Amino acid sequence: MAITRVTASEFADQISTNVNTRNRTLDTRVGPIRDLFVDPFSYVLENQNDRIVYLNDLTSLKNAPNLVPDDLDDIVYNENMVRWAGSRAITTVIFARINPPTSDIVIPVNFPIATKVNPQTGVSILFRTIESQTMYASSPPSASRYYNNTSKRFEIEVAVASIMQGTTASIGQYTITEMRRPLSGIDEVYNVASTTAGRPLETNQELADRYLLHVEGSQVGTPAGIKRFLLDNISSVTDSFIVYGSSAYLTREDSDAGAVDVWFMGDAPATRSYLTTYPGTYILQSVDFQPIMSVTSVSSVAGAATYTEGTDYEVVKGLTEYSYSNRGNDGIRWLPGGSHPAIGQDVTIAYTYNSLNNVISSFFTQEEYYSMGTDLLFRWAQQTSIEIEATLKVRSGTPTTVTNVVRDAVLAYINSLKLGQNVEEFDIDSVVSKIFGVDNWTYTKLCIKGGTGVGDITIEPSSYARLLASDFVINVA
Repeated sequence: MAITRVTASEFADQISTNVNTRNRTLDTRVGPIRDLFVDPFSYVLENQNDRIVYLNDLTSLKNAPNLVPDDLDDIVYNENMVRWAGSRAITTVIFARINPPTSDIVIPVNFPIATKVNPQTGVSILFRTIESQTMYASSPPSASRYYNNTSKRFEIEVAVASIMQGTTASIGQYTITEMRRPLSGIDEVYNVASTTAGRPLETNQELADRYLLHVEGSQVGTPAGIKRFLLDNISSVTDSFIVYGSSAYLTREDSDAGAVDVWFMGDAPATRSYLTTYPGTYILQSVDFQPIMSVTSVSSVAGAATYTEGTDYEVVKGLTEYSYSNRGNDGIRWLPGGSHPAIGQDVTIAYTYNSLNNVISSFFTQEEYYSMGTDLLFRWAQQTSIEIEATLKVRSGTPTTVTNVVRDAVLAYINSLKLGQNVEEFDIDSVVSKIFGVDNWTYTKLCIKGGTGVGDITIEPSSYARLLASDFVINVA
């Protein structure tokens, strides 16, 4: 039974009723009996009841934002958990050399690298590699696969994490340039992508949510355990959805034994330049790092010609049952009728990909996290853009002010939805109805962007709903 709050007035009524059952001639409503006995006792009982209700909230973790932080810290410590002071910033760095490698070069786990010392603060931010990678010298595979035509370097990408936790560990592009000890065969190191921001001090609600997930998912090999690990260790991941077994959302179980698809929200953009040759029209040219976020440019190396997306080529994403993973097949396809290089001519594709797929995968290939019998595939969840048009009738207040409050509230609600959470009229109505001054709210459009009509929108676990301000129209009646 849930423990509810009992007020001093309710305790007073109970005490008075029980006194009067023994002697009805005593006045327990006014006078010295109430002043000296009933009221003081009822206030003591109310205070004690408040403490019991608080203890109930604490042990059940209900109303977590209202709990005293120290009390919540003591509760979660029972599971050897502590409040985050902040999480580590994560990115990928390039270990590079000018000449082709003459022998295999191993980048070990926990290799230390850092930023230069900031002359204003005197601080250098230290990072360490969180995976091991090898630059092979001979075929197979060929050392040429490491050559970056833009930088004129032989490069290998490695995931790294900051030693320091919190937002102070966030740094920009090309700032990690120092190797803290020599690494044979490597001339330089640098990061082409900014770090994903480290998280600030954990709130009560975040800590309570993580504690409950920690208890439920104490084993990494379970669905809840995988989700807990991602949210605990990868600061860029804000939500995940695990698809496995007989789920209708698992599309590769027929060909992959033990298939488990882990859809996640989050990204870590990294730029890449890929040298390839022109194969002709209609043929898909997959890039070397997956999945693609966008293509910056396509150019001919020999002729120095630059080609136009949509006219000369198209970007192809999300193909095959491995879509939006590091096993994907994203790339470009040349269009007939556009400008093209000569067959076999060198072409450079400059693009941005989501390096977070590789970062996550690198964790689960380590021995302590590897789960035998499962084929984990980490897949980047895609945004489903929606459109809303509605008519607002204002009962009181300035129409412009009420409209702006409604707009902000609906945008905040929609854009906080997680993976697989549907967009429903009733839920939006509930948000709008709580706003002071609203008289009526009717839809003329509630649909996926580009669609028509009004209705609840079903969102699959591989996607999440988002609403842009430009796609949200409010007409004032």
